[in-house]
Amino acid sequence: MSDDAARREENHRLYERMIRAQNSKDRDDFLACLSDDFVFEAPYYRPNAPIADGKEAMGRTFDTLCTKFSAIDYQIKRLIPALDPDLVIAEVHGNNPVDGSNRVYSNDYLFLVDTRDGLITRIFEYSNPTVFARDVEGKG
Repeated sequence: MSDDAARREENHRLYERMIRAQNSKDRDDFLACLSDDFVFEAPYYRPNAPIADGKEAMGRTFDTLCTKFSAIDYQIKRLIPALDPDLVIAEVHGNNPVDGSNRVYSNDYLFLVDTRDGLITRIFEYSNPTVFARDVEGKG
């Protein structure tokens, strides 16, 4: 196996670990996957600024996620090999019951995930914000 192929595989496993930690609401393991300078961007939700800039900011975002949903269930549909071994491209489906309601937030995502030295440095999320408004906020 080439060095690039081995690094690509390690980064895919890192992303899978992060998703497992997210699904089990394991904050410590989730944050252990992220670099201190981590950035989370979702331009359809916040077009001019990151959702979280820094690992600690992402910890606060994680806490909000854990209180907003009674359970977290993100399933990786596929990991798409990138030419750059430090880029993970993930197609994901989420199915998260909204706490205190009968709604379930069911959305599809495409994530571009940058890695460096065995940690995730950036996640760029593409998803449908109208589904969030409908399923989570009960709008529409």
